[in-house]
Amino acid sequence: MIEMFPQAQAFATELIDKFKLYSTEEINPKYSHTDVDFSWSNYVWTDKKFRRAHIEIVDASATKKMWVMHMCIFPHYNCPDPIFGFDIVCGQSKITGAFHDFSKVGDSFLYEWYQTKMSKLNWTKPRQLPDWALQIFSPNMLAAGNIQTQEELDQLKNNVIDNLNFYLYNVGVPYANKDYSEEHNHYCRFQKKNPHTPAMMVNFGVDRDTFMNFMDDVLFQEKV
Repeated sequence: MIEMFPQAQAFATELIDKFKLYSTEEINPKYSHTDVDFSWSNYVWTDKKFRRAHIEIVDASATKKMWVMHMCIFPHYNCPDPIFGFDIVCGQSKITGAFHDFSKVGDSFLYEWYQTKMSKLNWTKPRQLPDWALQIFSPNMLAAGNIQTQEELDQLKNNVIDNLNFYLYNVGVPYANKDYSEEHNHYCRFQKKNPHTPAMMVNFGVDRDTFMNFMDDVLFQEKV
């Protein structure tokens, strides 16, 4: 049995450090707090290559025996590149859910690269996806559960890091003479249909109205 929480936090720190290197501006979101029960931390960046990158970390390991991270990178609206997504839900000794995708926006070499690469994986433990997820995630989305060995954890981390490095290096080239804001809004609308996201945060102790505002303001912003 492995201790998942310290490794998950170290992984999160590695991801945050990458954005400090790649991004030109960090935005301070208002929805973060630390109290005696759990910590809720949010990091947001913007850059000439992408319009918004967000990492959310919820550490309820002390009271709920859970640690959660969400990461999403949105290209600029005039870019056909996919939306990068990664979510991980950890218990004390295993990852109960890990989800990673390059969700399609337009015709993009990055999207095709991801489909080819991830179609060759043979170590994942597939999970059945709900309808809202099927509306936005790609055919070769990584959806795994019950990860509880060091080998499985390392495979997950290495794949996500490799994909993130490739994404950050290539995203935003070239731009297109098209506005993809509706594709971004479509992604956000269906993400917000996930009932488990607000339910989990309310269980941790966040006021439901506060979190629903967070969903609109920070987590999955829609362009009006």
